[in-house]
Amino acid sequence: MEKIKNIAFLPAYKPKLNNKIFSSKGDNDLNEPFIFLKDHLNKLGIKLNTIDYYKNYKEIHLLIVSRYEMNLKILFRLLKGNPKIKILHLSTEELSVAPTQRKEFFFSGLFDRILTWRDNEVDNVFFFKYNYMTPYRDYKENNKSRNLLCMINQFQINRFGSKYNIYQERTYIVDFFKDNPDFHLYGYNWNNYDPSIKNYKGIIDSKIEVYLKYDFSIVFENSNNELGGIQEKIWDSLLTGCIPVYYGAPNIEEYIPKKCFIDYRDFKNMDDLYSCLKKMTLKEKNQRRNIIKAFLNSNSYKKFTSEGFSTTIKRNISE
Repeated sequence: MEKIKNIAFLPAYKPKLNNKIFSSKGDNDLNEPFIFLKDHLNKLGIKLNTIDYYKNYKEIHLLIVSRYEMNLKILFRLLKGNPKIKILHLSTEELSVAPTQRKEFFFSGLFDRILTWRDNEVDNVFFFKYNYMTPYRDYKENNKSRNLLCMINQFQINRFGSKYNIYQERTYIVDFFKDNPDFHLYGYNWNNYDPSIKNYKGIIDSKIEVYLKYDFSIVFENSNNELGGIQEKIWDSLLTGCIPVYYGAPNIEEYIPKKCFIDYRDFKNMDDLYSCLKKMTLKEKNQRRNIIKAFLNSNSYKKFTSEGFSTTIKRNISE
């Protein structure tokens, strides 16, 4: 892409306009990578603002957009005001949740470049690799006694009927551990699923503070088929020494060492998984935590942080 000075960002949701995505870290610090990116680009003499900041669309050299389907009116208005603008799309949802993120939709002529985590789509011509952006955090220690197991997710349904969507696996976990004091459930809307769940603990302010209280967590992505589809969920758990029981990206071991997590696919049934968690000694848990800490100090982890995200964006707007 040609030399640029002004970049506009079109977020999926209106509350993030007015540069709010760059001024507040947001829920679970999820805006922090964008704050880092804006600061990094500013040091390079490149201005990054939400699209509403620009009164004259011709001032914009590049638009970065996520969830384009939610902002088509703005996109068409922008193209009318600046037909020569370059548009980079940042994929932020799995296909089972947002079918409009499917590969074929991007060949409309609207976009100049697509950043995706889906390894099987990357061709380094039109589709380029990026890792889902997560806030950079330091590892937190907790040497006190921990509870056994928790899950932090909101209750959701498979709206599009995708065979790869694994929301139902979350409800299977909840049903198996219903009323079991070894398991605590957090997140929105679980009363809508089953108001009688006794180990439901409600909504939370900080995932980090909750994970610090547990040895293990259930960490399921939205889908089980997206190569490279590793979102923030597993990092939140790893950074507290809470060992994740993971299900999602099929090639997770290409990114995170096997000893850093427990692979849900390795167990024939929930009884076997539960037994494994109960029997694991403190020595083995601490051995795993030492491996986790070593990994989180590596460049392999940095690729998923604000720093890695910023580096990827900078490279893609410079090429």
